[in-house]
Amino acid sequence: MKRITIVVLLVSLVGLAQAQLNIPPASPDAEFKQQIGFGEVEVKYSRPSSRGRVIFGGLEPYGQMWRTGAHDATTIRFSEAVKLNGNDIPAGTYSLFTIPNQSEWTIIINKIAEMHGTSDYTQEQDLVRFAVKPEKSARYYETFTIEVNDLSKDEAGLFLLWENTQVKLTIKMNVDEKVMAEINDRINVKKEDRASLFFQSSSYYFNNNKDLKQAYVWVQVANSKAQDAAYLQLQAKIESAMNDYASALKTLKASTDLAVTKKLDQIIAANEKLSAEWATKPKK
Repeated sequence: MKRITIVVLLVSLVGLAQAQLNIPPASPDAEFKQQIGFGEVEVKYSRPSSRGRVIFGGLEPYGQMWRTGAHDATTIRFSEAVKLNGNDIPAGTYSLFTIPNQSEWTIIINKIAEMHGTSDYTQEQDLVRFAVKPEKSARYYETFTIEVNDLSKDEAGLFLLWENTQVKLTIKMNVDEKVMAEINDRINVKKEDRASLFFQSSSYYFNNNKDLKQAYVWVQVANSKAQDAAYLQLQAKIESAMNDYASALKTLKASTDLAVTKKLDQIIAANEKLSAEWATKPKK
């Protein structure tokens, strides 16, 4: 009798399992990786939808902690140390919680990455807390969305978007220090002697408001080693930045002549605009 009871129970359980419908989750999981500078940011979260409900101040009450998604706590991984809205965050994986309010959100980065919702959260494990101002999003977001946008060489915006609300966090990577260290190592320590290295180093200094005199030395070295219209154009730009427009126009003409020979239409067009602009400047 006992064996028969067990068999009947197993058959019932199998029947129940077969009766369950395979329905897609209401809040599907999502994850993405994004390179910023030399590093990478990875986000894993679940994406609930509004479905006609009021979200902030309704489904997600003001003043209460939110897992910033659904199901398990949202996690964010930084492959290297970053600044998040000016706060130092070491490389690692963290949980991301928020406390929405009408005029201000609290952002919480917690050191415990694996949590289901907020049930295992303890404030003692917070790495940082800081406040941000929510904004009205450019469009309506039916489904909660986290995305990285507005990328530059060392910075990007991390956006939290749902309903008509947008919250932007700024991620900043330590790119400049690494580039400067590499330039110093390759030029001053390893003594590499390639024209392209001197051109790239000069260009970095010029475009990032570094030592203009050093940028000028390096671009002159590049031009002494190779005949390149882009190298000459950069030298002309640096000369103009030093207010030596007579030299800039002369160097620019050499760049244009070389570009004409090599049929470099983009450089020719850019040089024509620069020449017209500099022609009105006072000459030494």
